[in-house]
Amino acid sequence: MAARIRGCREPIGPEMAAGELQTERLLARRPTPDDRALYHAHFTRPEIEAWLRPSPLPPFSAQVIDELVEGDQTHWQDHGFGPWVLIEHETGAFAGRGGLAWTSVEGVAEVELPWSIEPHLHGRGLATEAAIAACDCARELELEQVVALVLPANAPSRRVAEKTGFEEDGEVIHAGLPHLLFRRRLTPPRQPPSDLRCR
Repeated sequence: MAARIRGCREPIGPEMAAGELQTERLLARRPTPDDRALYHAHFTRPEIEAWLRPSPLPPFSAQVIDELVEGDQTHWQDHGFGPWVLIEHETGAFAGRGGLAWTSVEGVAEVELPWSIEPHLHGRGLATEAAIAACDCARELELEQVVALVLPANAPSRRVAEKTGFEEDGEVIHAGLPHLLFRRRLTPPRQPPSDLRCR
């Protein structure tokens, strides 16, 4: 059953808090300590672990997920942007994780798009919708480029990267496993979109 977010407005109105934005079907907001249970439910789903913690990596432990929640919050505090909790407009239910996050790619600091969508919502284009919004925010933040790291066998995520305008830029070792590196170079917007609040 999809988890409903306590305190999520229904319907989601135009008044947006700092770090929140709306797409056609999603509310994207910064994570809070209250999201711990949502993260634990999401990242222990077999369909999510298959791509984010494939063998020989161990499954997500409770400690690792707690550190992820705390790390996402700290990222916002340190950088003024970060990963999002994604909420469905229509239902007010948790839809996944998206946004932007600093990572290291073979020793080089890069800003990555870390998307993962609840399995029952796969195939509806929500990952692409969230990724496009994240790229818009990266442009608003005047980042020159962003990257996505995708396991070679993960065809759905490869399609998300391609639909979002990324180009394949070789193969790298990330988290101990070979990943395809996708890169999108950004051009400054002529005028920042009025409905984006990336900080």
